[in-house]
Amino acid sequence: MLKTLRPWRLASHILKGCAAPARRVSDSFKTFGGEIALAGSEGTPKKFANPFAQSSPAMSDGPAETEEDREKRRKVLQLEADIAHQEGRRVPTLDFFQDHHWDHVLSLPSKSARIKYYAFLWQINMKKEADQRKKAERAEDTERRIAELRKEREENTHIIYGLAHTSMFLRIYDTTINHWQNNRLTRAMQFAPKMVLDCSYDTHMNNREASYAAKQLMLCFAENRLNDEPFDLHYCNAQMEGRCMQSLKRYIPTMLNPEFPMNVHKQCFTELFDKQSLVYLTPHCREDLVTYNPDDIYIVGAMVDTMNNEPLSLAKAKRLGLRMARLPLDRFLQWGSGSGKSLTLNQMINIMLDLKKTGNWDSALKHVPRRKVVDMDSQRRTEDGRKALGTRARKLNVRIDHLLDFEEERRHATAFAAPPQALRQRKEGMEFQLDTWSAGKKKKKREN
Repeated sequence: MLKTLRPWRLASHILKGCAAPARRVSDSFKTFGGEIALAGSEGTPKKFANPFAQSSPAMSDGPAETEEDREKRRKVLQLEADIAHQEGRRVPTLDFFQDHHWDHVLSLPSKSARIKYYAFLWQINMKKEADQRKKAERAEDTERRIAELRKEREENTHIIYGLAHTSMFLRIYDTTINHWQNNRLTRAMQFAPKMVLDCSYDTHMNNREASYAAKQLMLCFAENRLNDEPFDLHYCNAQMEGRCMQSLKRYIPTMLNPEFPMNVHKQCFTELFDKQSLVYLTPHCREDLVTYNPDDIYIVGAMVDTMNNEPLSLAKAKRLGLRMARLPLDRFLQWGSGSGKSLTLNQMINIMLDLKKTGNWDSALKHVPRRKVVDMDSQRRTEDGRKALGTRARKLNVRIDHLLDFEEERRHATAFAAPPQALRQRKEGMEFQLDTWSAGKKKKKREN
């Protein structure tokens, strides 16, 4: 424990700018429920706060944090993570952490938030290690299988036909397919209609929403590349130092290479294209998109608004003086109860791709998740079943009413057609006599 306290004490002194060394460990540090706080000397009753529980500079009301103070806090947090890993907690090693991980750790407001984030990174690290072990096992199995196959070929002098043997078919590698798809995107840059993804909403999203937006932008590129007739996608207003673009760069490391078929612009789309041909697709406007026009350039806002539902895209389109339209979702779909009408960016790209190819909204809106809409066929079958059940119930009620009416009529006819029954009359000499009852009983016993 003392070995771990020494570097921690040194880091705390560096963080607080304390010049005077502590006399003893017991005088310099006090432990409160596992938290280590730096205490002052006897002459200075100043109380120091816990450096691991300080709020981030962006959230505090004080002056802006300097680079030197930020680097000191980062060293202390690295020491904290290292000690927690040595104690066997759910914290990855320091080699796993990257610069964006530490930036996120520095922005967290409390130690409990850091512990949760450390556990999240630990799960990712464990999954990567498990994948590496499985990959090594598969490599060993492949080497063993190849060795057995070579031994079998050496023993057998005949020609073997089939896969991985002598064959008339040409093998197509994954790199060949990748180059072919990139070549198709290059042709789309020359001849295909253009489409814009507006990446200027990074400041309106938190860290989780920015990561979701980056993943959806990556899926947009992948879905567009797999299509037979792709769009010429343009990522405009790209803030390369923002969270969204940094996450997208981790998904696509070669996105900024000049030979890679991906258009990333820092400029606004109004500077790159004619303003008269731009149409901003926003769900907050009132005009529906009836037909697809290949001469127009459609813009989709690259924003994940799980928390912020403000009409930011509508305000931006009005501020820039652009035409606006929305997908006719309510006209062709019946939304289920409790389901939101929000669509992801890759779903929007798939809808526009099918609309460009077929011009039919029914086939284009098949990319809307089925959990959000009500299936018309199943609903029609349910309504038909309810109607049939109601018809059967009405028929049964009529039959029961007929039987009840028949029984009532029968009882009524029987009651008036039969002669009246004679009433039961009292017979003479049937009174009970107590004085002769016991004597008669004794007389019967004597006779027996």
